[in-house]
Amino acid sequence: MKHFHGKMSKLLILFFGCILGIIFTFLSIALLVDVLVWMLTGSFDFKKGDVIKIIKIGCVIGTFTGAVFVTARLCKLKGF
Repeated sequence: MKHFHGKMSKLLILFFGCILGIIFTFLSIALLVDVLVWMLTGSFDFKKGDVIKIIKIGCVIGTFTGAVFVTARLCKLKGF
Protein backbone atom coordinates (compact mmCIF):
# COMPACT_ATOMS: atom_id res chain seq x y z
CA MET A 1 0.00 0.00 0.00
CA LYS A 2 2.91 2.33 0.74
CA HIS A 3 4.24 1.89 -2.81
CA PHE A 4 0.82 2.78 -4.25
CA HIS A 5 0.65 6.06 -2.32
CA GLY A 6 4.16 7.00 -3.39
CA LYS A 7 3.36 6.34 -7.03
CA MET A 8 0.09 8.27 -6.88
CA SER A 9 1.77 11.25 -5.22
CA LYS A 10 4.39 11.32 -7.99
CA LEU A 11 1.64 11.25 -10.62
CA LEU A 12 -0.25 14.01 -8.82
CA ILE A 13 2.88 16.17 -8.73
CA LEU A 14 3.37 15.52 -12.46
CA PHE A 15 -0.25 16.49 -13.16
CA PHE A 16 -0.10 19.79 -11.26
CA GLY A 17 3.38 20.49 -12.61
CA CYS A 18 2.00 20.28 -16.15
CA ILE A 19 -0.82 22.67 -15.32
CA LEU A 20 1.46 25.22 -13.64
CA GLY A 21 4.07 24.93 -16.37
CA ILE A 22 1.59 25.65 -19.14
CA ILE A 23 0.09 28.60 -17.24
CA PHE A 24 3.53 30.07 -16.56
CA THR A 25 4.55 29.63 -20.20
CA PHE A 26 1.39 31.29 -21.54
CA LEU A 27 1.69 34.21 -19.12
CA SER A 28 5.34 34.68 -20.06
CA ILE A 29 4.52 34.73 -23.77
CA ALA A 30 1.68 37.22 -23.25
CA LEU A 31 3.92 39.48 -21.16
CA LEU A 32 6.71 39.29 -23.74
CA VAL A 33 4.35 40.22 -26.57
CA ASP A 34 2.93 43.12 -24.55
CA VAL A 35 6.42 44.40 -23.72
CA LEU A 36 7.36 44.28 -27.40
CA VAL A 37 4.18 46.16 -28.34
CA TRP A 38 4.92 48.66 -25.56
CA MET A 39 8.43 49.25 -26.91
CA LEU A 40 7.10 49.77 -30.44
CA THR A 41 3.97 51.82 -29.77
CA GLY A 42 4.37 53.21 -26.26
CA SER A 43 1.13 51.76 -24.87
CA PHE A 44 1.10 48.91 -22.36
CA ASP A 45 -2.22 47.04 -22.34
CA PHE A 46 -1.79 44.07 -20.00
CA LYS A 47 -5.13 43.98 -18.18
CA LYS A 48 -6.44 41.83 -15.37
CA GLY A 49 -9.10 40.34 -17.64
CA ASP A 50 -6.45 39.21 -20.10
CA VAL A 51 -4.47 37.54 -17.32
CA ILE A 52 -7.52 35.67 -16.04
CA LYS A 53 -8.39 34.54 -19.58
CA ILE A 54 -4.84 33.27 -20.11
CA ILE A 55 -4.94 31.41 -16.78
CA LYS A 56 -8.23 29.73 -17.74
CA ILE A 57 -6.89 28.65 -21.13
CA GLY A 58 -3.69 27.43 -19.47
CA CYS A 59 -5.68 25.39 -16.95
CA VAL A 60 -7.63 23.63 -19.70
CA ILE A 61 -4.59 22.86 -21.83
CA GLY A 62 -2.48 21.96 -18.79
CA THR A 63 -5.16 19.60 -17.50
CA PHE A 64 -5.33 17.83 -20.85
CA THR A 65 -1.54 17.58 -21.05
CA GLY A 66 -1.26 16.37 -17.46
CA ALA A 67 -3.97 13.76 -17.97
CA VAL A 68 -2.19 12.42 -21.05
CA PHE A 69 1.14 12.22 -19.20
CA VAL A 70 -0.41 10.51 -16.16
CA THR A 71 -2.29 8.04 -18.34
CA ALA A 72 0.87 7.28 -20.30
CA ARG A 73 2.76 6.69 -17.05
CA LEU A 74 0.03 4.41 -15.71
CA CYS A 75 0.04 2.39 -18.96
CA LYS A 76 3.85 2.22 -18.75
CA LEU A 77 4.42 3.57 -22.24
CA LYS A 78 8.05 4.02 -23.22
CA GLY A 79 9.33 7.57 -23.14
CA PHE A 80 7.14 8.74 -20.27
